[in-house]
Amino acid sequence: MKLTIDGKSVIAKEGQTVLECALNNDISIPHLCTHSQLSAFGACRLCLVEIDGIRGYPTSCTTPAADAMVVRTDTQALQNLRRNILALMMLEHPSACLVCSRRELCEQFRPEAERTGRTTGCHTCSNKEICEVRALSEELGFAELPVPPAYHERPVERSEPFMDRDLNLCILCGRCVRICKHHQGRAVIDFVGRGSQTHIGQAFGNSLLDAGCQFCGACVDVCPTGSLADRYAKWYGRPEAVAESTCIFCDHACALALGTKNGKVTAAQAVDENVPVCVLGRFAVPEFLNGTDRLSTPHMRVGQRLRQIPWEQALEMVAGKLRQFAGDGFALVCDTTSTLEDRHIFKKFTNEVMKSTNYIEIEPDAHGVSRGSLPAGTKAALLTGNFVDLAALKELGLSIVQDCYPTPVSQRADVVLPAAVLAEVEGTILDRSGRKRPLHKACEPPGQAKPEWWIICRLAEAMGAEGFEYESAEAISKELRISNAQLWVDRVEAPPAATDFKLRRTHFRGHRIDEKVRGLRELPVEDPCALEPAQEKHEGAFGILEKHEIAPNVHEIIIQAPEVAKKALPGQFVIAMVDEKSERVPYTLCGWDAQAGTITLVVLEKGQSSRKLILLSAGDKLVHVVGPLGVPLDIELYGTVVLAAGCYGIGGIVPIVEAMKDAGNRVVVVTEARSHYLHYYKKKLQGLCDEFVETTIDGSVGVKGHAIDAIAEKLKAGEKMDCVIAVGCPFMMMVTAQETKPFGVKTLAALNPIMLDGTGMCGACRVTVGNQTKFACVDGPFFDAHLIDWDELRDRRAAYSAQEIHSLGRTEAVVTGHSGGSGCKCLH
Repeated sequence: MKLTIDGKSVIAKEGQTVLECALNNDISIPHLCTHSQLSAFGACRLCLVEIDGIRGYPTSCTTPAADAMVVRTDTQALQNLRRNILALMMLEHPSACLVCSRRELCEQFRPEAERTGRTTGCHTCSNKEICEVRALSEELGFAELPVPPAYHERPVERSEPFMDRDLNLCILCGRCVRICKHHQGRAVIDFVGRGSQTHIGQAFGNSLLDAGCQFCGACVDVCPTGSLADRYAKWYGRPEAVAESTCIFCDHACALALGTKNGKVTAAQAVDENVPVCVLGRFAVPEFLNGTDRLSTPHMRVGQRLRQIPWEQALEMVAGKLRQFAGDGFALVCDTTSTLEDRHIFKKFTNEVMKSTNYIEIEPDAHGVSRGSLPAGTKAALLTGNFVDLAALKELGLSIVQDCYPTPVSQRADVVLPAAVLAEVEGTILDRSGRKRPLHKACEPPGQAKPEWWIICRLAEAMGAEGFEYESAEAISKELRISNAQLWVDRVEAPPAATDFKLRRTHFRGHRIDEKVRGLRELPVEDPCALEPAQEKHEGAFGILEKHEIAPNVHEIIIQAPEVAKKALPGQFVIAMVDEKSERVPYTLCGWDAQAGTITLVVLEKGQSSRKLILLSAGDKLVHVVGPLGVPLDIELYGTVVLAAGCYGIGGIVPIVEAMKDAGNRVVVVTEARSHYLHYYKKKLQGLCDEFVETTIDGSVGVKGHAIDAIAEKLKAGEKMDCVIAVGCPFMMMVTAQETKPFGVKTLAALNPIMLDGTGMCGACRVTVGNQTKFACVDGPFFDAHLIDWDELRDRRAAYSAQEIHSLGRTEAVVTGHSGGSGCKCLH
């Protein structure tokens, strides 16, 4: 049939909707609740169009295309309608960043989302690179909110394996509910409650696990806002590329689409989005590959220790030692998770180079366990995994382990060689039906790890053998006449473990997968050797007297620390450790009481260490609180002192305001937040300063804009300022410095956010100030903001991002305090 859309004649197929027809003909119509895997829903109303002969504005996703239909998709009336609909959605969605005048500069300075708890804006949203709401706001010209927004103050749900659920982001599009029914055939999740209390949840308040969720991840994949997120993958952002390969955690050999960034696999999904893969294929591959304890360099035993050595030296030394074990005194043990190409080389090396018949190939059992034994008389062995008992190594004159992770076997070995696995290699495997499935290299192995065939071929050459001059897995494939290996993309049903995660494999090459992928520890499995989660316990000396959440993600904590309280001065900080395994993290002193022996910290949940701290309650104890540290701020009579503060900095300026006022200054406080619900300490600061100015980026309270916008207006009006002190995120302080510099106003910035160790030892807080190298923790934290190299500071803050992402893993939900009144929306 033929119809006209925006004056363009197009062809529609029988049964197509107007939206499908438009999209197939490269005509864009805004939409949110519609998805390619789902039937039409018509809930979001953004896909409204005008159609001749039809009253009103029908939704294009539910309106069937008809012959001779005339459709308009982009009239002024439609634009206004869509903009108003989106604005109403944004009243219950953190949207301040969407209307921020400095958004472009902000995202240049901090392109990656900050790892906070609840999302309070795009800058803290892991979904921002692919967020459909952001894209629509730009397309529709969304610039302001009609009324101040509401915030549900719902805690991030982190108690489920693999997924975080932040219902503060949810726009109730229903995609997750519908895809769950489509993939699993039942409603594990659904709309719960009525009116403003409506949210996505499980019946009777059950957990996802108790509700029967199989953790296929389909709900995460279709969520347009990031309300549902892959806990591990979300902080890596949008993949730079997607490569297709085969999952080899089990012999179903499902085809995976692997998202990669900076040479790492960061996410995995089924190639066929209509048929789910199991929890291993969906969530385990990236975390397994990116483990921080991966073997990455060759090691040789020297006395009682394994020492790193270069590859060339390692191969020469192994070659020299192996020569004396030629014959059936040598054995090579592998399992069938190695590629056909690898196993061909293993066997060829064993038979032709070592002149041995002891090539042992193990078929993993139903749980993926590969266990074997060495033949009697074996004096030297090469193992490609944790396959034999430790007792067997004691009888060997030489043991070589070629593996991806350390094991008790590798720790007892004479030589350890790092091997590439899974999506780090090319090759071919056989699925359970004997069909050839390809592995395609999607990422780089860690450090100096190499493909298994490469290691054995180079070892054979070091021993003087010929016939091992292969330069690629493809060359070995040709010798084996392997062809027509195809990804399994034409599946008609999911593997059993996708509909019952208890049937999943638990081991890979002798490694417990749940030791590397922590979310798996929370799922039941038909395995008598299931790993029990480790329970961390610690005894501390610094008791928490009070703890309150005073704004989303911002917690006021009062700690017993009498020695610190006696000596504290404005501008100083402490180093806190929750337990023996925690980082040493600096926190600004926001108050103290020398007589009571207490200190007050305002802690922003950002990353693993701050999360561990705010998970504590009154009565709990920290292992260490060290301080006061840092150079105190010079308190003198300037005249008019303006303090600009945002985020945790609002708490950080309290002692400075008091001290500057006591020194005789006129003190002006300007606080900033993205929206009204992120402000705190208003009454406290109003009672301490001469003038208090409140700003919000979305204009929901006070002056619209950043703190510096209010300060700049005063400067332009000729108001005299003798010193400006900025305390907050680096972006806020940088912008403050840029705006005050033309006026010649002395401006100081507190560089607490870039500290790690806090004592000048780690060097992470190194920054250039006026062409001189300074350390924020021992030379600061306050520096002349006009002399700071802000670009260097930005790059240094990202230095440990990969380690931080890996450490986040699963942590408990942060339970917030609330009044429980009629306006409470936390669902508890």
